Amino acid sequence: MTLADALAQLDRRLSGAVPTPPAGTLLRPVAEDCLEMARAYRADAATFAGRADPVNALASVAYATGWLDAASALGLASCGRDGCAFPAGTVPEGRAGHLEEKTGRYAVMLEGAVAAARPAPDPASPARQAAVAVLRVAACCSGLGRAWMDRDRETALALLSYGHGWIDAGVRAGLVAIVRDRSLFAV
Repeated sequence: MTLADALAQLDRRLSGAVPTPPAGTLLRPVAEDCLEMARAYRADAATFAGRADPVNALASVAYATGWLDAASALGLASCGRDGCAFPAGTVPEGRAGHLEEKTGRYAVMLEGAVAAARPAPDPASPARQAAVAVLRVAACCSGLGRAWMDRDRETALALLSYGHGWIDAGVRAGLVAIVRDRSLFAV
């Protein structure tokens, strides 16, 4: 999938994305915030692509998709689901150093974020399962991202960025509590 294909896929999903909590309810602002974050990072991806910066464009597409998928899975937004496909083969050889640096930095950041987060709801609350699921996705993406680092840095960066979108959405939704290093989160 090319970067243009990934942006088009994200555009299709965002164009139909609507908050599911009714207007005036307490969760409506959370839903709107998650969708706004997905739209903002989609816009960042286009800016980076326009500047011939495929590394940051790839990270932004994956991060936006993570926010969108988390909002959908949590029942905060209806946005359709084309599947989770990320660009491949978009980073030219001359940008390999930037890709390697960013992937390594994002691996450390996501690992740190997972270690610095805990489920916020009470263990007896049904919301606890949602919090655990968000953290499970982030941890899984962290592990998979690390596993892909030696084989395909683009896939690794996409997985790490996607997982960070999930954990940040969980924090914004009030499901995930930050217990250390708030700087690792978009709060």
